[in-house]
Amino acid sequence: MVDRDVALRKSEAIEHHASRLRAKLPLRAAALDADESLLNDVCFALLEKHGIIAPVLSSRLARAAGLRNLIVHRYGDLVAAKLVEAIATGLGDLDNFAAALRAHAGSSGSAPNT
Repeated sequence: MVDRDVALRKSEAIEHHASRLRAKLPLRAAALDADESLLNDVCFALLEKHGIIAPVLSSRLARAAGLRNLIVHRYGDLVAAKLVEAIATGLGDLDNFAAALRAHAGSSGSAPNT
């Protein structure tokens, strides 16, 4: 059972962090900070399995979580230009994820978002 209030708070947190990243666009490598984790790479398969997010979105978010792990654990291996591009193009996935959480909190029977 999904707690509606928790889902809404999580979607608001995702939107807040996506907004913070958008405010930093265009990014420079020095402007990046990995002080907060936006994604939990463990939960996407479960969300997909339960029909909360679509398989395509699940896959993209899992890749984003992998990028987050690279940022945190192997920062020296990053190519700044590729990281900036991944962040800029991935913000839409965060928007879709937040929308899927809101939709699921509002009506459990809604179709998964892409």
